Amino acid sequence: MAPTYNFETTIQKAVDDGIVPGVVLYARNKHGTLNYSHAAGHASLSPSNPRPMTPQTILALASMTKLLTSICVLQLLDPSSPYANSFFPLGLDTPVTDPVSYPQTYLPDLASLPILSPTTTDPFATRSRTKPITVRHLLTHSSGCGYTFLQPQLIAWNEWKLRQENKKPHLPVATAFAQTVPEQFSSPLLFEPGEGWAYGCGIDWAGWLLEKVTGVKLDDWLQDHVVHKLGLERGRLTFYPERVWPEEQHDRKRVAEMGKRVQAEWDNDVAGADAGAGAGAGDNRTKTEGHARTRHFDTPQLLKPDRGAFGGQGGFADLGAYCEVVYSLLVDDERLLTKEMARLLFEGQLKEEKAKAALNENMKTPQWVVGYVDEPSEEKGLVYDWTAGGLLVDEPGNGEGSGRWRRRGYLGWGGIFNLTWFVDRQAGVCGAFGAQTLDPADPLIEPLIKDFEKEIYEKHAAK
Repeated sequence: MAPTYNFETTIQKAVDDGIVPGVVLYARNKHGTLNYSHAAGHASLSPSNPRPMTPQTILALASMTKLLTSICVLQLLDPSSPYANSFFPLGLDTPVTDPVSYPQTYLPDLASLPILSPTTTDPFATRSRTKPITVRHLLTHSSGCGYTFLQPQLIAWNEWKLRQENKKPHLPVATAFAQTVPEQFSSPLLFEPGEGWAYGCGIDWAGWLLEKVTGVKLDDWLQDHVVHKLGLERGRLTFYPERVWPEEQHDRKRVAEMGKRVQAEWDNDVAGADAGAGAGAGDNRTKTEGHARTRHFDTPQLLKPDRGAFGGQGGFADLGAYCEVVYSLLVDDERLLTKEMARLLFEGQLKEEKAKAALNENMKTPQWVVGYVDEPSEEKGLVYDWTAGGLLVDEPGNGEGSGRWRRRGYLGWGGIFNLTWFVDRQAGVCGAFGAQTLDPADPLIEPLIKDFEKEIYEKHAAK
């Protein structure tokens, strides 16, 4: 019989109280003594079409896609791999903005982006970039590419740009998928490459680079070099669940619906809203148990079979398949990456001190981060770095999580729909937490993520 963990009661209460519609949990250790999965709650918020959340439910990964794309790019970069025989030498420090010396990796749309350089007379003035953008910069968020919904400078710039075009500001998720990466990410850079750190779309550009260099679509590369190598059924990790299962565009059976918590006064409006409201009533479907309410938030743009693959945000997977990826990295079995290339995921890759300092400054106010982040400080001795795949505990110090259970070399990150993953090679354990709610870095869900991780470490230590 599978073990029961204390946080399962906490998770179930959160579901019953309407804090989160459904959750999937996974964890494994390198010795094979811990192999845990658990699902609770609902994958559908429609009373007329109830579906439980299961370990097989397909989730929108959001930024958890970044790890998958980073692995694909590192496979391309590996000088000892079969791919190196087909393509010219390519490394982390290869420029992608030099059409003369490096025409094969030249990304003209990225190269044309100026740097936002406000003046006292023009808050949206720009200047030309003087340093090249490299593959390393793209993978480590040190290229200057930010998100227009996250960085204050780009939020203001985006609103100004929309006013110039007589357009209304929009929710970021509503435009999460233009047709191509260049169409979606055309905002100015925030700084010279390497001279700062800003979470953004660099890995989307890295996926675009892979397609340009190889002529292979990112999803095809993912299927052939990740899914197949893990022995998984094709499509369990994918950018296009609606291609694998065409009916998902109209009749969700595998892909979880997205939820968003609403205010209690909304309760009186939802009784019977699902009945007779027609196909356009997606935003009125609700889970009514408990004191909170979770409304279905329709996100049809997440399922568009004709869009490009966005390597920083566009992936889907069942969490068990995703955990096969992180488990492979935990045990370093070389199914996905040689040991040399996998090491790049567990060693800091911010070579410029300005960039590393900027990262740690960002993490001092981690409220925007999905998942549990100890705030770095000199007093704690906690220092972060960014690798080719995620946030690294470079010096664990004496933080609450880092130093108590997280070890040096802990690697992890999350996604905007309240999903997280982690790999701790020194401790010998990995795991993932999956929800589907449009309440990014939700203060009611964050404690669940922390409790899950903490208890997994405790159970692993007791094995």
